[in-house]
Amino acid sequence: MSLFVELKRRNVFKVSIAYAVVAWLVMQVADVVFDAIGTPPWVMQTLLVILAIGLLFAIFFAWAFEITPEGLKREKDVDRSQSITGRTGRKLDFAIIGLLVVALAYFIYESRFMDRAAEAPTGAQATDTATTGSDPVASAATAEPAIDASSIAVLPFANRSQREDDLFFTDGIHDDLLTQLAKIGGLKVISRTSVMQYKDTQKPIPEIAQELRVGTILEGGVQRAGNRIRINAQLIDVTHDQHLWAETFDREMSVENIFEIQSEITRQIVAAVRGELTEEEQRDLGQLPTDNMAAYEAYLKAQAALHRPDYVVDNYIEAGHWARQAVDLDPRFAQAWAILVETNGQSIWMGQDSSPARFEAAREALENAERLGPGLAETVAARAEYQYRVEQDFQAAAQTYARALAMRPGDAELLFRLAVAKRRTPDVEGALEAMRRAIELDPNNARVPTLLVETLGNMARFEEAEPMARDLIFRAPDAQDARATLAAIEMYSGRITEARATLEQVLPNAGATYYFALTELPYYENDFEKAVATWNSALVQRAVNSRGFMGHDYVGRAWAWRLLGQHETAVSEARKGIDVLRALEPTGTNHDAFEMTTLAELYALAGDHEAALAASARAVALMPKEQDFLYGSFMAQARVGTLALAGNREQALAELEQVLNSPYRPDNRAIWNDPRWDFMKDDPRFRALVAPDDAMDVSL
Repeated sequence: MSLFVELKRRNVFKVSIAYAVVAWLVMQVADVVFDAIGTPPWVMQTLLVILAIGLLFAIFFAWAFEITPEGLKREKDVDRSQSITGRTGRKLDFAIIGLLVVALAYFIYESRFMDRAAEAPTGAQATDTATTGSDPVASAATAEPAIDASSIAVLPFANRSQREDDLFFTDGIHDDLLTQLAKIGGLKVISRTSVMQYKDTQKPIPEIAQELRVGTILEGGVQRAGNRIRINAQLIDVTHDQHLWAETFDREMSVENIFEIQSEITRQIVAAVRGELTEEEQRDLGQLPTDNMAAYEAYLKAQAALHRPDYVVDNYIEAGHWARQAVDLDPRFAQAWAILVETNGQSIWMGQDSSPARFEAAREALENAERLGPGLAETVAARAEYQYRVEQDFQAAAQTYARALAMRPGDAELLFRLAVAKRRTPDVEGALEAMRRAIELDPNNARVPTLLVETLGNMARFEEAEPMARDLIFRAPDAQDARATLAAIEMYSGRITEARATLEQVLPNAGATYYFALTELPYYENDFEKAVATWNSALVQRAVNSRGFMGHDYVGRAWAWRLLGQHETAVSEARKGIDVLRALEPTGTNHDAFEMTTLAELYALAGDHEAALAASARAVALMPKEQDFLYGSFMAQARVGTLALAGNREQALAELEQVLNSPYRPDNRAIWNDPRWDFMKDDPRFRALVAPDDAMDVSL
């Protein structure tokens, strides 16, 4: 008997078909359910692997076993004269037909009805759009805007050399081209971060264009061989489905030739989507950063280190190494000096090295950049970076970033930095606007909407922040800071159970947003023993051993013991924290103000009211709102609590009223629901400021 006939007799083919149809239906249902509950992509991938392995088991059981009237038996133990495989096969036929009918019905429903439902706005959405005209970033559910005809995405260039060592070079040329395009006014250029997600993608061009909301796509590749370089590029009008231009450049390897090729590509793009270059734009295209190929390669390696997604000091150390090598090879390389301003400034800002030598290195790098390239956007941005990181003059930094942005209007990174600087000034609305503009140019970068959500949260504008956070999590399930921020919003809104569920979906990390939500939530749950355990956890202890966070755990435990009625233990804990903080040397950075605020609260918890008030005043003096509007607002908020704890209710209530009228402010419900404010709830003036309408009158 042939193998095929035996497979057919044992119903192996029919079992396989039935299994495949069932597996397909399971995948469709799982796709809908997993989307609804926001599971990460690996869950679906794992299910697919399990179903594929299950097919092998189904085939094995169909071959090795047979269903009989007495139950499941091994096939070799069944008498052929009593075998009922024929009847089983007919039952399988009916089962397969039934499953196919179900699958067909689901397919028709999905293609005819679900797609229409997804495309049509709900009544609430239509009303919101018609009446408020809210922009698509601020309202996640409204219709998307029309695609801008002058919009373009430059996809990551393919590394045709197939050598890993050449990858930085290929990415660097792609990055330089984006930099040139960002200088062109009236051109919407999708940023590097968003397009890099399509590196080596198999997605069709029209689908990419739709996701990025652009009408034009440029794709290409770079190949290095010896002292030759070949760059090919093609420009595609996605809207009209036609190739606008294509060219292959084969030149001798030199910086001049590379920039000449980039300039030609830029001219073709501008001609296709906007028209001719202006004389000033044409002049800018001809500027070479250096004529030293080795220096240029070192510069590209520095850029590659800066473009890594993690905000860690190691990336800046590596970038500084390559930028220093670039200026050693070509001391007149202004753009490389500009990178050294940033790397030295970040070293100071992040607390890695605040020595006088580091400050001098940052100043020297800025002087060289401005002397060698006074008219470059990179140099102007370096001045802004120096004002922000080194001088911490945020108002001046915002103004200088605006100047750099005027020179490079399509640069999403400059927009982001402008927003970061402006949020530390009274122009908070200007910061929000810059964030929204940056999102348009960098739609796939979770960093920008995360900052927008966090900023709105700091302003207690939860009704705007929450839908944005949920939309961001839906589009970027790995956006951990957004989940932590959402948990904080739910916590402050009084939805404690939801907050805990959201927080448990966040991957544990020592980031400030997660750390804050994790340590605050137990107080709102009125679980003060859990608060102590959380502060003692290894994860939190790693965070509080960093400058700026020192002493937080002593404050947290002291409050928990106080709320548990163990006042002597609370005072003892506070005094331990005081000893730790008083032993620290000042850093000369904003960490000093945060640690002074923590010290003030510890003094108040220990009952040393005079020292608490003095430390609180010192903290505000170290970081006034006039210097840093964001952190200065945090200092003012913390001072209210210290004043109240120290028994100075009159001044505490007066300053609380000022805090609640500031752009950066706590939410009234957050204060009222926080048990650490229970000692103030008998004061009618406090109730008038923060109590919700349905609050029980505890003063009676």
